Amino acid sequence: MHTTVANWPTPKYIPNYEPHFLFILTPPFSGSTALAELINSSHKTMILRNKAEGQWLISGLCDSERWNPEKEINYQSIKAVWLQKYQTVHRLVQNIEVVIEKSPPNMVRIEALAVQFKSYSILANNRNPYAQCASHLYRNNKDAQNLSASTRLEILASVANDWVVRSYTIQKLVQKLQLPLLTYEEFCQNLAAIIEILSQFPDLKIMAASINPNAKVKVKDYQPQAIVNQNARQLVNLNASEIQCLTSVFEQHEALLDFYAYKLTVA
Repeated sequence: MHTTVANWPTPKYIPNYEPHFLFILTPPFSGSTALAELINSSHKTMILRNKAEGQWLISGLCDSERWNPEKEINYQSIKAVWLQKYQTVHRLVQNIEVVIEKSPPNMVRIEALAVQFKSYSILANNRNPYAQCASHLYRNNKDAQNLSASTRLEILASVANDWVVRSYTIQKLVQKLQLPLLTYEEFCQNLAAIIEILSQFPDLKIMAASINPNAKVKVKDYQPQAIVNQNARQLVNLNASEIQCLTSVFEQHEALLDFYAYKLTVA
């Protein structure tokens, strides 16, 4: 394995001093930050880093190859860094029992990653693909409004294909591991749904009961606010040609959309 201390640090930590890890499998820009923030309203939870993405604590884990399922991973480094961070916080806030972790690339190695820890649960999340692609376009391109029509279409076609690949990955994991699935739309419509789902995990039942479904959350650069479905706000940024571009990708995978209860959109 080609690793360096800088890329894969292994700080000292105390063995057998671990939390319960709650892994959320999610594509990027799919509302998972709001989901993690709401769960983190419990006094029994913590996140390893902002956005609940522990990947950014380890440079070897968050490089340009992070989505490659064949990428060489130093799992001992991940375990050491994440547990050391948890143990540092836990010494100050001793009621913390659960770490929320939702780095999107986790999905390509979740089975090998999760078993590094003694106790864990896994939850799957997804979002309407049109809204996810629109969000991706604008969040990753600050001048998206000024891009040429052809460039916008090229970006949207690429992120649409990414959504397909990642959604197939999540679908396979949901089916193989019998994971609960909560879409962004279901979550926004019924905030108590996350409490109901997490309560099904014996190790999360007490924590779930302490979640505040009315909590205001901080997402991206927005002010803290109650959770509201932002799909319509994202979709209005797409014109008819762009919607048709996305549909031309998604119509080849209607069974996948059906799995998540999503439908094709006709411009």
